[in-house]
Amino acid sequence: MKLFKEIIITREVFLNLLILLMWGHLLLSFFRGFIGMVPGLGNYQMEVQVVLVVCIIVAALPSVINRMAVIDWMFLAGCLCVYILNLGIFHKNYDFLIEKMFSTLCIVIPYFLMGRLMDINKYLKPMLFISTLCIAISAFYFLIYMRNPAKMAERYAGEYYMHESYRLLPHVMLLFWQTMKTFRLWKIIVSTLGLFLIIAYGTRGPLACLGIFCIIYFFFYANFKFAIWIKGGIIGLVALLSVFTQQILLFLQETLSSVDMSTRIIDRMLTGGLTHSTGRDYIKVKLYDILENTDSFGGFGLFSCEHFTFKYPHNYIVDFFYTFGYTIGGLLMLIVAYIICKAHIVSSKRIEKEFILLLTCATVLKMLFSSTFIQEEFYFALIGFCTSILICHHHNKQAILPS
Repeated sequence: MKLFKEIIITREVFLNLLILLMWGHLLLSFFRGFIGMVPGLGNYQMEVQVVLVVCIIVAALPSVINRMAVIDWMFLAGCLCVYILNLGIFHKNYDFLIEKMFSTLCIVIPYFLMGRLMDINKYLKPMLFISTLCIAISAFYFLIYMRNPAKMAERYAGEYYMHESYRLLPHVMLLFWQTMKTFRLWKIIVSTLGLFLIIAYGTRGPLACLGIFCIIYFFFYANFKFAIWIKGGIIGLVALLSVFTQQILLFLQETLSSVDMSTRIIDRMLTGGLTHSTGRDYIKVKLYDILENTDSFGGFGLFSCEHFTFKYPHNYIVDFFYTFGYTIGGLLMLIVAYIICKAHIVSSKRIEKEFILLLTCATVLKMLFSSTFIQEEFYFALIGFCTSILICHHHNKQAILPS
């Protein structure tokens, strides 16, 4: 209970619970499964979840509104206006805009407020606990529960594992981040389990995001006793293990097969096709070709890629260009990049800089492989978190100026 004392014993307990719920929304799917096993509630899984979430939101709303600033209302109003304009201008996308209106306006975009109201120093330990739960329960579900012969028919195809892999990614990143800060046996075990799941899901994008985050953090952020020697030793160990790459990959392939999980990543490593594109290059060329041969200054609107079988561009830059056009899309990307970089520069707290790196790798880097910005919750949380840092910096700067 000591872990959650500061979170629970406060007047803003429901705001705290809402922020932690937004961070650990992956647990909601497992919560539905748990409700399904309760006698009398098996047919009301979604209803129970909705009631729980709505109750927390309603209870937290006074605290959220009380802490919102003018810029928050402007951001939310701006997003709403953009959405309404898309409904009025891009008639071909109307059905998709209506279909995704609730998830976009009521779930995804409000994550901006999560970032704005989040104090990472305050929430880090509870978030670490929640991320540990996400990894542990995911491991139990996929490696034990779903191996039950009666459940094998319920397994989904590779797309399902891709979705689960990206949902788990921020939690695995958080564990690796905290493991590299303070080496603890339980953190190493949970991080390794998370890595095993990412590999077992068979999707390369999350593994690339995790690897890039760990490399950047370990060599440019991590600071501990004998850091230079330890970093040098790890480079040497990796070089030594590379000699036995074939044997290690074959062992992992056999292990994954034994628990009925995907060996797709390992198979590609063994055949040398790990970096081979499975269609992203074709999508990029096709969308750029449409942009070049169509007179569309403002792009083709939100969810315009839903007309194609690939649903979204699988590329962050192409996504903005195709949605808003070269000029507006490029300007919006520059604004977001400025907010992120500026917040990283001006922040005086190391933990904030590191969390910005984590969210950037979990969202912007992720969107170079998959997803779309308009359905990426933590992307809006990243923008909100960086905006909060910039506002705080501005207020502090004003406070020290002579009157």
